[in-house]
This record gives sequence, structure tokens and C-alpha cells, in this order.
Amino acid sequence: MLTCKEVSLLASKKLDEKLTLGERVGFLLHISMCGVCRRYSKEINKVHALMLNVGKNGKSFMSESVKLSKEARERIKVALDKVSH
Repeated sequence: MLTCKEVSLLASKKLDEKLTLGERVGFLLHISMCGVCRRYSKEINKVHALMLNVGKNGKSFMSESVKLSKEARERIKVALDKVSH
């Protein structure tokens, strides 16, 4: 039987890719018996759906006063580009 830690990793993994048959069976078996993991899986799915929706609509949860300025974002982008290349 999978541990809660393994199930939490699978809950995240299944947001991005299809689980193998063995992973799906283990995941479903575990969440059928573990209320904490079942709730975690539901919550992570909700957060994922919200974030996808925010990205599509161009909305933001943050007010303009806490966002980085355009200049600051550009400085960070340049710094990240230097590090990654």
C-alpha cells in the first residue's frame, strides 16, 4: 500500500500527466481509505483548476500595489536569462 507521501506526489503528478495503471490503482485504493489524502487530492485539483482559469483570463489575485514594477520584472528576467544560459 502506498504511503501518504507517495499519494501526495501522485496527486500532483496526475495534474500534469496520466498515471500508470499501477499508480492509479494504488492511488485510488489509498484515497478510498485515507480521508486526509482524499481531501488533499480534491483541494490540489481545485487549486490547479483555479490557477489554470486565472492564467486564461489574465486575472490576478494580487492588487497592483503588491506587484513588481515592469522595470523590476525586466531586471529579474535578465538576471534569470544570464543564469540559465
